Amino acid sequence: MPNPLFLLINLYNGRIVYAAIIIYGDPMPTKISDKNMSQLILQNHPLAPLTTWKIGGAAQYLAMPRDLEEVYALMRLAYERGWPIFFLGRGSNVLIADEGLPGLTLHLARSLLKLERRGDYLRSGAGVPLPRLARFAAQEGFSGFEFLAGIPGTVGAAVRLNAGAFGRNLGDVLRRIWVVTPQLHLVELDAAALGLSYRSSLLLNFPHWLVAEAEFKLGSPAPPAEITAQMTEFLAVRQARHPANPRSCGSVFKNPQDSPTAGWLIDDLGLKGRRVGDAQVSRKHANFILNQGRATAAQVKALMAEIQERVWQAHHIALEREVVFLPEDLF
Repeated sequence: MPNPLFLLINLYNGRIVYAAIIIYGDPMPTKISDKNMSQLILQNHPLAPLTTWKIGGAAQYLAMPRDLEEVYALMRLAYERGWPIFFLGRGSNVLIADEGLPGLTLHLARSLLKLERRGDYLRSGAGVPLPRLARFAAQEGFSGFEFLAGIPGTVGAAVRLNAGAFGRNLGDVLRRIWVVTPQLHLVELDAAALGLSYRSSLLLNFPHWLVAEAEFKLGSPAPPAEITAQMTEFLAVRQARHPANPRSCGSVFKNPQDSPTAGWLIDDLGLKGRRVGDAQVSRKHANFILNQGRATAAQVKALMAEIQERVWQAHHIALEREVVFLPEDLF
């Protein structure tokens, strides 16, 4: 029997912006046993090497599922044992605590990689890297995805944060998604129901939902060579603006509305090069914090807090972080 209706409500300043009714189906079945799943689980596995910042402690349990059925089986096992679940893609835009993560971490960078064209749409697994999505659209002869070429994340994480660049964001091309709940229900959501805005979506209120797949609208037809040339131009701009040190998370803070960018605000206070331990504000782009050796999460957080305090004192602007803190943001 299907489960009851679930009411999804988005609130803004205490007012209901929209409410969507979703009908859950029965939990997705899996033929994989708990015993087989236990063989896939590693204990006390370091997480720092799986992130772009190279920072963070170990996972109490870590698994690298190969397909959606294994994802379901692992989520079921964690649910039955009362383990919290964390999802990790390519490890960008995330800061893992020095103490590591309790429960089960699913490393999805090698799974959910299906990518195909279906008529006027592209269907992508959550683990597909954004540059690959951009290249695939170009090969099919459709523009509109070029801005994704240099973003070092996966589709699943990008949907959750509505990632973007060069004045575009994923919401511009997103049609619908499929998420898996902790109770193993597969839920389809239209893009209009996600409350997409600048580096935000309603999914941030449901951190234990896994984005499994996404469907995108194809843009305007164009010669692949022209699209590839635009992607190359975007990549050159990013390379010129961003630090060469790859050990960062990307932009640390969101750009405030109706004000200069976060990078400008930080640079205006002379904070380029400011350092706490081995965590340092980039001298090339002030909204990047680099790991210059053995930086810890505590050092990065201390540096971020100092930046936020200095910007508030000088400009009365509250910088909101873009980077996700784990495990804090899931509890």
